[in-house]
Amino acid sequence: MRKFWTIVTAEYTQVVKKKSFIVGIILTPAFMLLVTVLPALLADRGVSQQVRYAVIDIDGQGIGQRFAQALTRYKLDDDSTTDAYSLARLYSMTGASADQVDSLRSALDTAIADGQLKYYMVIFHNVVNNDSALLVSKSINFRTSARFDARISAILAEMRLEHSNINLPIDSVMAMTRRVEMLEASPGGKKRDFMTVYFGAFIFIMIIFMSVIGFGQILMRSVIEEKNSRIMEVLVSSVSPFQLMLGKVVGLGAANLTQIAIWVGIGIVLFSYRAALSVPAEVADIVFNPVLIVFFVLFLIIAYVMYASIFAFIGSICNSDKEAQNFMFPIIISLMLPILLLMYIIQEPDSTLSVVLSMIPILTPTMMVARLNIAAPETFNLADPIILEAVIGVVIALAFTVFLVWVTARVFRIGILMYGKRPTLPEIIKWVRYA
Repeated sequence: MRKFWTIVTAEYTQVVKKKSFIVGIILTPAFMLLVTVLPALLADRGVSQQVRYAVIDIDGQGIGQRFAQALTRYKLDDDSTTDAYSLARLYSMTGASADQVDSLRSALDTAIADGQLKYYMVIFHNVVNNDSALLVSKSINFRTSARFDARISAILAEMRLEHSNINLPIDSVMAMTRRVEMLEASPGGKKRDFMTVYFGAFIFIMIIFMSVIGFGQILMRSVIEEKNSRIMEVLVSSVSPFQLMLGKVVGLGAANLTQIAIWVGIGIVLFSYRAALSVPAEVADIVFNPVLIVFFVLFLIIAYVMYASIFAFIGSICNSDKEAQNFMFPIIISLMLPILLLMYIIQEPDSTLSVVLSMIPILTPTMMVARLNIAAPETFNLADPIILEAVIGVVIALAFTVFLVWVTARVFRIGILMYGKRPTLPEIIKWVRYA
């Protein structure tokens, strides 16, 4: 047992003392923020500089003028006195030929390409009845696009009401037909928006993914290097192959948990300043949800041991990194599958497909964490279907992991001493059966 802990300590310190470990503590969460928060921020960009636009009004009912007037309600994000959108010119093209309109549009296309304009709006003939309007730009800002759409739609709705036989003031009808601000909440009344649910699940899955891939590959390369340098022969003369394998898995796992504990500590510190950082209150429902955190830690440990066993298996049968890379694709796909299916899982977390996939052992850790994040249970109540399924998932994944460790141990004891040609599947099966 003393030799086993010597191996654990050696593997742990070998990783933790490296500069790459310290750098990874900083770069990994920075990368996760980059791929999660930054796209959302960029997608919701406001208008910080005045934007020039033009309007081609072919309809001839003064819609262009009303549209330009409606846009004056929008101001710059950092200057509430300056209009966000500046009308460069309004072209009234009533009765113009198609060639004249095309010629004007070609000129405006050139103006956009030269940076003189950002957008131009084309209001086609009979727009009140056929809703035929077009916004042209090299790139569309989501907020600007939504604003333009809302203003032109409101104007057309007002004009339809003006032409109708409804004996009510337009403002009264518009008030009665205004859109509802649809809020979203989970059972129990807690508000949860799509972005929080999606990115919460995404971040949990990515932590598992990066922990498994990062430390799993370190383990695999360590086995291959020691095998090729014949150090493995010296090691197995002092400890059993099983102790050696398990020591490497546990040592690197401890380093993995150390890294995650540091991230959690950083997260708690940042969350304590959530008011200054404008962190949404809904984030607390994830960060401080004891049920979710407990199951996440369990599935993280299970996922690491499960995949570490697979990486140790690969390292013991391969003679080089090049050979080992052939086995990486199915591992990456199995870890990334929940991300590929995340949109579906968010919409149907309790569907037959979601439940079945979360009960497949190799997918259970990531799939179940995603479903738990969506359901957000607050108490450990087995009457809650998601809690019961999570417990069953833990049992299934744990049993499968124990089986993998057993298989890997039997292959490991022979594979680490084999050189040259990679063993075939029948040979590996023979190693497993060998008493």
